[in-house]
Amino acid sequence: MKKISIAIATGIIVGILTLIGQKYLPINLNFLANSGAIWLIPAFSLSYFFHSNLRNSIATSITCLVGCVCGYYIFEAIYNQHSFAFNRWAFLWLVMALLAGTVFGAGAYIANTKKNWLQYCSMNLLPAVFVAEGMDHLLHIEAYLHMVPAVISKIIIGIILYVIINKNHCVKPKNLISFVLITIIGILSFAVLYGNAFV
Repeated sequence: MKKISIAIATGIIVGILTLIGQKYLPINLNFLANSGAIWLIPAFSLSYFFHSNLRNSIATSITCLVGCVCGYYIFEAIYNQHSFAFNRWAFLWLVMALLAGTVFGAGAYIANTKKNWLQYCSMNLLPAVFVAEGMDHLLHIEAYLHMVPAVISKIIIGIILYVIINKNHCVKPKNLISFVLITIIGILSFAVLYGNAFV
């Protein structure tokens, strides 16, 4: 119960900080507050460090992401002084919280407990999602010409995370292949997400 409470509180705080960042960060740093990948850092980390079993790891990650969504939209209503409405954007991100929470919660557990191919993929989830989001923006660069440095920064952050996580194993073929594979899956996922979101 304590772990879930921490996940809820963390998610709500991250959601609130996201809105504040969107309001006040300069355009080339605004990506820090306008990135789905950023929300996945605490969701993965809490599950990674709090893991006890697969189910609890997934529950922790989902709870954190749901907290992010609720914190963001409830605080947005309070900040802009209007009644809270559960609109299609909130619904979309709650669905994504369930999907991403399941994947990253399971990934955090596997990264901690398994010693096989899945561990390589799981350890590279966070680096890959940053690179994938940056690559998605590059593929639609006409919509991001006002923030090219921010787009490049996402890719750089992903590569740095890859090196930090894998250390001197970062050049191992299994690591590189898993990183590229997860990144490609991430790019396809962002294409589906944003393709549906803007219909």
